[in-house]
Amino acid sequence: MDVSEMTKKLRSELTCSICLDLFSQPVTLDCGHSFCRECVLRSWQEAQVPWMCPLCRASSQPRVLEPTRVLEDLTSISRQLRLPGDMCGQHQAVQKLFCEDDFSPLCVSCLLPHEHEGHRVYPLEESAETCKGQLQEALGQARAKVREAHVLLEQERARRLRCRSEAATLKRVILPEYIKTHLVWTEKEQQDLLNKEKRRNMNRLRASEARISRYVQSLEKMTEELQETLEQPLVEMLQAGRSTLQRSRELLLCCPQPAALRWTLCGTTGMRELLLAFQSHISLDPRTAHSRVIVSEDLKSVRLASHWWDLLNNQPEEDEGPLIVLGAQSFTSGSHYWEVQVGSKMEWEVGICRGPGNNQGSIHRGMLSLACLKMGNQFDLWLSHTMEIPDNTGPLCRLGIFLHYEEGHLSFYNVTQGCLIYAFPPVTFQGPLRPFFSPGLLHEDHRPSILTICPLSPHS
Repeated sequence: MDVSEMTKKLRSELTCSICLDLFSQPVTLDCGHSFCRECVLRSWQEAQVPWMCPLCRASSQPRVLEPTRVLEDLTSISRQLRLPGDMCGQHQAVQKLFCEDDFSPLCVSCLLPHEHEGHRVYPLEESAETCKGQLQEALGQARAKVREAHVLLEQERARRLRCRSEAATLKRVILPEYIKTHLVWTEKEQQDLLNKEKRRNMNRLRASEARISRYVQSLEKMTEELQETLEQPLVEMLQAGRSTLQRSRELLLCCPQPAALRWTLCGTTGMRELLLAFQSHISLDPRTAHSRVIVSEDLKSVRLASHWWDLLNNQPEEDEGPLIVLGAQSFTSGSHYWEVQVGSKMEWEVGICRGPGNNQGSIHRGMLSLACLKMGNQFDLWLSHTMEIPDNTGPLCRLGIFLHYEEGHLSFYNVTQGCLIYAFPPVTFQGPLRPFFSPGLLHEDHRPSILTICPLSPHS
C-alpha cells in the first residue's frame, strides 16, 4: 500500500460516522465504535434512547464520556498530513504556493517562466487559511439564514390561518355593519367580493409558502456543499472554494419576501379603512385612575407615576396588581373601534371590562384583554381568560381594538403590520362595557411606560 492510500485509510478510520468529518473530541463506546463527543450526545438526545450506539445499536454503560486521547492525537496528526498528490507534476517539487488568479497550486519553479508575473501568489497554507475562514463565515451565515427562513415559513403558515379568521370576521361582523352606512354595494356583491379577496389572499400565501420552502431547501443544500468543501484537502478546497462562495453569496441575497395581502372591499383600501368607519373617540376617566398612575391633561395618555420606584416599597398588599384607568365612554350597543399607541419594549394591558369600575382603578367584574408582559429578556403577548397564545405578527407599536356589542365580538389588530392579532370567540355581553388601559404592573424591573389613545384617520 503506497503512502497516498495509507493516508486516505488513516483519515477514513478517524472519520466520525455521524458528521462524516474528522473526529472532534473522539469518545469510544463499550461496543468499540467511536464518534465525536457532541455527535453522539446529540444523537442520543434526538433519539431519546441514551447509552445506545448509533451505529450498531448496542447498549453502553452510563458513564462520563471522556475523550479517547490516542484517537485525539491521531486525528490531530491526520489534519496536518498532506497527500503526495501535492507534488508538482512538471517539476516534481512540493507545491507550497497558490495562485489566486488562476486558482492553481504552484511550486517555486512554476514562478520562473513569468507565467504568473503580476498574479496574486501566496503561500499555500496562508491561502488555505483565508479560504477556510471565508467558507466558515459563509457556512455560519447560511445556517443562520436557514433558521430565519424556517421562522418566515412558519409565519406565512400562521398568516394563512389569520387570513381565514379575518375573512370570517369581515363576513360575520364588520361588513354587515359597514354596508348599513355605506350603501355602495349590495349584500350579494359584498359577499362575492369577499370570497374573491379571500381566494386571492390564500393563493398568494400558498405561493409564498412554496417559494420560501424552495428557498429553505436551496439553503440546506448550500450548507451541505459548504461543509463538504471545508472537509476537502487544502488544494481541492481552494479550487472549489471560489465558486462555492460566489453561489452562497448570491443565494443569501435572494431571500423571498412575505406575501403582500390587502382587503380591498367596499371601495376601501384595506382592513383598517373598514374599521375606521366604526371609530369611537375615547378619552380617559381620571376618577377611575389608580393612585399610582397619572392621566394627561387632554385625557388621552396614561403613565406610571414618575416616583413609582419610591412607592414600590410602601405599596399596600391590596394595591398589588395591574394599575388601571378606564375610558370615560361606556358601550351597551353598536360597533366601536379605537387605537392605542403602545411600547414595543414595555409592559401594558388594554381591553374592555364589565361594570363601571371603582375610583381606585380596579375592575368589579370580568375583562377581555391583550397584555404585553416581560418574560425573562422577552416581551410576549398574552390573552385574558384563554390558554391560547396570540400570533406573533411582528413589531407592534399601535394596537387597534374593535368591539361589536350585539355580536359579542372583540378583536385586536396590529395596526403597524396591518393584520389581525386575535379575535375572541363570541360571548354574550350584559350591561355597560368600558375600555380600560394599564401601563403594567408595579415591580422592580419595570420602567415607566405611556399608553396613548391615538387620533384616527386613514393616514395616521
